[in-house]
Amino acid sequence: MDAEISQGEENCQSGGRNTDGTGSSLVSTTHEGAVDLLSALIISALMNHSPSTRPQVSLAYLIHEVARLMKRRFEDEARVHGITLPQWRALAQIAKSDGISQAALAALTDTDPMTMSGILDRLEKRGMIERTVDPSDSRAKFARLTEAGREHYSTAKSVGLAMYETALEGVTPAERQVVETALSKIRENLSGPAADLKELQP
Repeated sequence: MDAEISQGEENCQSGGRNTDGTGSSLVSTTHEGAVDLLSALIISALMNHSPSTRPQVSLAYLIHEVARLMKRRFEDEARVHGITLPQWRALAQIAKSDGISQAALAALTDTDPMTMSGILDRLEKRGMIERTVDPSDSRAKFARLTEAGREHYSTAKSVGLAMYETALEGVTPAERQVVETALSKIRENLSGPAADLKELQP
């Protein structure tokens, strides 16, 4: 892994967790850390509601925990392969959209432009991507995978699929479909233009 990882990228990778091996928690000042903190506060508040809300609380907590554990597993695997999780995310998006602009890449990965620029600098330094200047705008750059970048992306896909199957071990195809359908509906409810947050009734 690169010896010099920017603080922004490191925070993006760890999501506010201490990476010194002690396991102690740190409150990150990054956007992702703030979201994690907010999620924890919401879940803590929900846990104090009446028994009638327990099923909803359990579902919300499980969704949060599964997302957290999958993210941690990806981070651990990323370190094994000498690359940060944000770098893997960038490689995946570049693989999907060859010649993507840095601005579009930052938006797709929910990363601020300066942090994304640092991520791409490191990937380019390691020979995983190449960047070209937009002929119509010298301030804009396009990113493409090199052969080495494609190899890392292929590794990332294999690791991701293996982790996914491990997570779903013992879950039948029918159960997977039920979970996928339910989560898709939840996502639609939360992201739709008509979605309004309603105050929970005690």
